Amino acid sequence: MLSWLFDKIRWLLLIAAVGGPAMAYFSWSDSQRIHDIESNGVEATAAIEGATRTKRRRGGTTYSLQLAWKDGKGAVRKADGVTISRTFADTIIRDDKITRNAVRIKYLAGDETVTPVVMEDATRQEEQDVFMMQAGLGAGAIGIVGSALVLLLRRRRQEPSSEATG
Repeated sequence: MLSWLFDKIRWLLLIAAVGGPAMAYFSWSDSQRIHDIESNGVEATAAIEGATRTKRRRGGTTYSLQLAWKDGKGAVRKADGVTISRTFADTIIRDDKITRNAVRIKYLAGDETVTPVVMEDATRQEEQDVFMMQAGLGAGAIGIVGSALVLLLRRRRQEPSSEATG
């Protein structure tokens, strides 16, 4: 039983050592995208065409909007999957109905592949990204240190039995 538990902890530490830095990188990348759009983006008012709530199997819910707006040249642009925080979703969705017609956004005029940012929610998303970066780095550090300790303990257990008695 103890061996089984030790093995599970070892795998959990290994996953944290790899997954933590990966989570930190993706959060940092999203934070940089938001910062870039806030700094270099063009502001517009976008019509909300729809909203999606996605519930994951292991808990947690994500919210996203489908938006449409006219760019500086008058062309209609659309974006699906513009993520928003739960707090902001609670303010614009009541009883499974969207209570607002439009939101202020910023988008990169020269790059249609970059998802726009809802300005009223940008600060919350950046705060969430900072928290996820810190959590990822913490999990990575615990995973790396824990994995090193597990390897040292395992090595110490094996050393006395590997010596030949003469």
